[in-house]
Amino acid sequence: MIPVEYFWLVLILFFGIIGATRGLNKELGVTTIMLLTLFVLKFAWSYLEAPITGLVGSRFSAASVEALYYTIPIIFVAIISYEGFTLVFPVKDQGKLGKGLLGFMGGLFNGYLIVGSIWDVIAHAAYFQPTLSIVNPPFSSFHQTIIQYLPITFINMYLLLLFGMLLLLAIILK
Repeated sequence: MIPVEYFWLVLILFFGIIGATRGLNKELGVTTIMLLTLFVLKFAWSYLEAPITGLVGSRFSAASVEALYYTIPIIFVAIISYEGFTLVFPVKDQGKLGKGLLGFMGGLFNGYLIVGSIWDVIAHAAYFQPTLSIVNPPFSSFHQTIIQYLPITFINMYLLLLFGMLLLLAIILK
């Protein structure tokens, strides 16, 4: 059985591969949307945490409710961002090599934002306290170190807003 962090890291790598085919201009559009989405979710959670956890009572742990609160909108926004109307960042054409390499880096960052955020909240919810043998605590020290640097825990919500708005202004003002 492989450690669970390898699964998450491979998912982030897939986003890098997708980014290499799409190019940096489209990946930065997704980055903009994801940064602003994460800001809104973190900001709203600071106000909605008590009412939502009070509503579900003792049926679910607060960490499980928080994991669902973040996971469902992040997946929805990520699907819309990749499959729906795409914001295109005004970047000059870098050629095939530049498109692939820079797109790969942008895709890795989007993977970090999307998969890393889901990983963050699910890990803090103890993977919904499974009784299955596929995710067995205690987790490796590598896993415990990585989850400290995932987006929901690590990045300040106002930095998400700042960088999201800067990218949005760059797209609008070209």
